[in-house]
Amino acid sequence: MKEKFRRCWALVLVFVIVTGVCFLFAGRKSGMFIDEIYAYGLSNSHYAPFLTDIKDGEMVGKTFTRQELFDYVAVTDGERFDAGSVYYNQVHDVHPPLHYWLLNAVCSLFPNTFTKWTGLALNYVLYMLTMFALYKTVRRLGWSRGCGTAAAVLYGLSVIGLSTFVMIRMYMLLTLLAVVLMYLIVCLMREFKPKYCILTGLVLLAGLITQYYFVFYAFFLCAAYVIYALVKREYKALAWFVPCALVGALSLLLVFPACIDHLFADNIVSGGNAMENLRNFAQYPVRLRTFISFITHGLKAAIIIALLAIIALCVCFKKLRAAKDKRLDLRALVLIVPAFVVLVIVALISPVDEPRYIYNLVPAFVLAACLLLYLLEESLGSFEREGLIKTAALLCIMALALWQARCVPPDYLYPEYAEYDAIVAEHSDDKCVYFSDNRFEAITQDLLQLMAFDDFYVSDDTDLTGALDYVGGADEFVAYVDISEFWSSGYDPDKIISALADASDYDKAELLYQNGLSATYLISK
Repeated sequence: MKEKFRRCWALVLVFVIVTGVCFLFAGRKSGMFIDEIYAYGLSNSHYAPFLTDIKDGEMVGKTFTRQELFDYVAVTDGERFDAGSVYYNQVHDVHPPLHYWLLNAVCSLFPNTFTKWTGLALNYVLYMLTMFALYKTVRRLGWSRGCGTAAAVLYGLSVIGLSTFVMIRMYMLLTLLAVVLMYLIVCLMREFKPKYCILTGLVLLAGLITQYYFVFYAFFLCAAYVIYALVKREYKALAWFVPCALVGALSLLLVFPACIDHLFADNIVSGGNAMENLRNFAQYPVRLRTFISFITHGLKAAIIIALLAIIALCVCFKKLRAAKDKRLDLRALVLIVPAFVVLVIVALISPVDEPRYIYNLVPAFVLAACLLLYLLEESLGSFEREGLIKTAALLCIMALALWQARCVPPDYLYPEYAEYDAIVAEHSDDKCVYFSDNRFEAITQDLLQLMAFDDFYVSDDTDLTGALDYVGGADEFVAYVDISEFWSSGYDPDKIISALADASDYDKAELLYQNGLSATYLISK
């Protein structure tokens, strides 16, 4: 036992440190992105994918209660482990259902509860598994424990890795499945076994029913392995691998046939949107620079380590040339090169310029940095006090990764939402009116704050009679205005405030706060 701990102490330390950092940032998460609220709603709402479905497709002129909002995002009595409802909701959404099934299962363990901690607990387990799978992939490549531990910590404490953890969405599961696929491909390159091919098919299916963007890395990774096997003349392995991979991928059509409708839809997140972006040649340079900046910002520690390794390799170039028996590990390139190809493709077709579409590629980029460490380690060979120096180097890598996590917090924490919640709490006894044109995006983004009110009324900007009747002559009320032209109604708050003043005694308006989709005002006489 002591010998085993001596060998693995560094890896254990990494998991302890990353766990502490994860809980630190999880505690600081004060709000949710609209897609995170969708994740809860689509997972837990009983055969009602969106807020409009609660009101039979029409929100304008309707009053929403706090209980209705709670029922949308939480598992309530009699609805636990409702896989059929999740499937139905995802058919009407634009994503496949696997992550939503898992989130529904976790929330079903805590019925009548809505909290960020259910989603973060699921993500934490997936995050730890991803780090461990990445470590095992490095070890399966034949690299040292030090390289494997470096890979785990450089990913686990990266800004982009922690952002994947903090975001309650399917991308954490997607990243895990991408790393598991990497591991299985490495296993096949080292030793052919039919079970690896069968497992590859299952992972392909799991990845595709998690997020459609899995197809890009999976396709190019599998294609790279096929080329590798052809070069190595491993025809028996190919005879197993190709059919298993095809069956796994095509099984998506049987498990979730709605994927065809999603592919050819004209929604912002759809195959139609991807093709539209692909035809927009003018945006190519800007999009590529944007996504490359996501990597350079989110993997600073790994990039610094890679640059230092390159400098060291240049210094040790003569030793590297002298080590004729040491060659570049082509198996690692099978895993790494597809990630860079997919980075370009995703940058050009993603519906919006957001790093979450490349979260699943990040472990492969970390692996590229660790490949340089492996080459450096091999070029140095054995030397005096080798163990002490390598331990010191690994501790420096940990310290650098921890410094990065300390200096740059992950995305999706939304610290400003703590202030929004405090503002709304002060006015929770007031009436609330939401001005929108039956689009549910902005209301969904504001759902956490709207739950502070007993109820709220939805009005468009054409007829204010219903809103004024709902307010009932109160001295003041809270008004949300849907202001996003891209996602929602795009109303002009000044016009609505002016119309209220013309139609009633409400001639004062104070801006309480504003997010990307809505502006919140206190309207008074």
